[in-house]
Amino acid sequence: MPYRYIDDISVADAAIEVNSDTLEGIFIDSGKALTNTMVDDLKSIRTDIEYSFKVESKEIDLLLFEFLEKLVIEKDANQMLFSEFEVKINQTKNNSIISVIAHGEHIDYNRHELCADVKAVTLHKFNLTKEKENWKAEMILDI
Repeated sequence: MPYRYIDDISVADAAIEVNSDTLEGIFIDSGKALTNTMVDDLKSIRTDIEYSFKVESKEIDLLLFEFLEKLVIEKDANQMLFSEFEVKINQTKNNSIISVIAHGEHIDYNRHELCADVKAVTLHKFNLTKEKENWKAEMILDI
């Protein structure tokens, strides 16, 4: 699994570390980790609905933050959960844009074993770095 839960950081939050050999992989696996915090089994989420969106930021770490926040907003506003992601990241000297197609479905309380309710992604200890040839993200989710 490309991500792990870190138990000794906070008791009211979920701390996650995500590792990938690509920048796109960090976004995809961070989205899955976020969803997996809310639902016990990602495979229980059908991918019948496609939700397309774009996020833009001057900083690549804030692009990841905004991407994750968008997923939380969709969960809260439209009761949507996503388990698969197609991402395309365009970086220029001054800006980064991510185009996303998220695949998921509305929350089904009979089928989805819900865990924690993620309220927000926090900027506390939020970090995205490239270490040699690999990317690493660290985040704390307010639950």
